[in-house]
Amino acid sequence: MVFGILSLAATVPLLATSTVQLQQTAQETKDGNGSNIGSTKTNKCHLNVVPSPRERSDVKSALKDRRLILKDGFVKLSAQAEKDSPFHPVTAYFLPFPNAGYDGLVTTIDAMNMLNWLYIDSTSYRVTYGTRAQTENHLTGPMGLTLMADGSSKVTMDGWDGYMAVEGEDGEWSLYFDKDSNGLAGKIDENKTKRTAQIELHRDMLE
Repeated sequence: MVFGILSLAATVPLLATSTVQLQQTAQETKDGNGSNIGSTKTNKCHLNVVPSPRERSDVKSALKDRRLILKDGFVKLSAQAEKDSPFHPVTAYFLPFPNAGYDGLVTTIDAMNMLNWLYIDSTSYRVTYGTRAQTENHLTGPMGLTLMADGSSKVTMDGWDGYMAVEGEDGEWSLYFDKDSNGLAGKIDENKTKRTAQIELHRDMLE
């Protein structure tokens, strides 16, 4: 039996080398402002964490020089200035999410360039990754970009950059999306949380 790329993606990780048709479709998509940015959306990138200018100085210092990694089944923040992390860095680009009419965000998950979808758990709002089947009933998009005056770009979800970093009692920072715009009220255990911070995800483009 022959499976198309989209149906295959529902059950197993994609091979990065198997996504040419999806990338060609993505290159034709437009962002919310109607600008054709497909040529940049299909470029691989790491995602750097940039704290909101409104955050306290201690939080800004704690989040400096961190990027997103895959660890323990979730998307977390690397150690500071960690260039050779033992954990796989989020290496992402945009692809049309199957049967959804919008772009999702995929990441390689290993050195073999297998791909998973990044998604937001619909109950906890924690950002994680998995196969198409694992994303069922969770939030997968629309994922987009905001292009900034200096030529850099940041990743958005449903038109805005409501990402938050949450520091657990073990000192690790995890990635969440503040879907309800209320500081993740009711979504995190305050007794097990040291600090939270509003952040942006800036693309660090790869050659």
